[in-house]
Amino acid sequence: MTDRIRTRRIRFAGLCGLLLLFLAPLRADKKEPDLDVPFEPTPPQVVEEMLKLAAISSSDYVFDLGCGDGRILIAAAKQYGARGFGVDLDPQRIEECKENAEAAGVADKLTFVQGDIFDQDLRPATALTMYLLDEINLKLRPKCFRELQPGVRIVSHAFNMADWKADKEVNIPKARNDVIYLWIIPAPVGGIWEWSEKTASGAIPMRLTLTQEFQTVQGALTAGQGKPNRVRDISLTGRDIAFSAQFPEGKRLTRVAFKGRVDGDTIKGTRQAGKDAPQEWTAQRKPADLTGAWRIQTQNSPEPLDGVLHIERKNGQLAAKYAKGTETMPTELWHFYVWGTSVYFEVPAPDGDEDERGVIFTGVLDDTNAGGRLRKEGWSDQASWTAARGK
Repeated sequence: MTDRIRTRRIRFAGLCGLLLLFLAPLRADKKEPDLDVPFEPTPPQVVEEMLKLAAISSSDYVFDLGCGDGRILIAAAKQYGARGFGVDLDPQRIEECKENAEAAGVADKLTFVQGDIFDQDLRPATALTMYLLDEINLKLRPKCFRELQPGVRIVSHAFNMADWKADKEVNIPKARNDVIYLWIIPAPVGGIWEWSEKTASGAIPMRLTLTQEFQTVQGALTAGQGKPNRVRDISLTGRDIAFSAQFPEGKRLTRVAFKGRVDGDTIKGTRQAGKDAPQEWTAQRKPADLTGAWRIQTQNSPEPLDGVLHIERKNGQLAAKYAKGTETMPTELWHFYVWGTSVYFEVPAPDGDEDERGVIFTGVLDDTNAGGRLRKEGWSDQASWTAARGK
């Protein structure tokens, strides 16, 4: 190598070094997003199955959380005429979304924004799609129940919602983990519903008592001063509820099938006794106020969990805190769900480990029969709790 060539190379290296020093602050200012979920495109066959499972139509406004390159919303707009809103933390993905939507001719139907999925207002959505992780789905679950209306469909590729069991699962080999999940936000139906039945011997007051955990409902129907009869064949899909029960008409028991649609504290629908023609049916829920302090006592609990549950109304919705034993600073309960008088709340693990599930309380809060079951992996089914209003 000649001295001239060596000198040129040294000068070039020096210029490169100066250029890198100049660009370093620019690169430092442009930080890469800290992604909780790596980008992994959903196969086209899985996209199609997700949209079918959610029954997407032209009347839908679909939200895609972690929208990646936008393929789910683009397919929803192009194949079904739906509008869509996508959010992703990675700005590069958002640019791809916009370019892909333009190329597909559906940019006017879709909006894509760069941001955190937990900061988005989900209330306008009629359907929600996502391909995240189990732990992210679980963190999203309270937000879904706070902001989404009953009947909104949620479809997840591969990942579930812990103990909120899916309304439907579809196995498809092209999907990761070979499964797609569907949930439908259920209407809150827990509580006491009342109406009167016209019979040959006069009107009989009816009382339907329902308990609820997510979309799973149990109940009993009482006719007049008779004994409660267990409700059978009960189902809750969004706002639509159906069940059957037997109650006396004269000297015999008659099976009556009920179908209705829930609107706040009213259910309107039809009831059909045997082969008779359906008749209109309307039930009203007794009002209940859960706000205030509830003193909790536990039975057969492996952990000391007696304490006070504080429920208050914030921005039109109920929120809760829990103080164990002599604690003076209650802990905010992230997983707190209310369906009428039915409740589900999770008291965090003692060490505060966010990755460890706490103890789950399920049951009913009312002034006459408050309490329910405790649930945690490895615990006996005998663990339970009771509650009474107090400080």
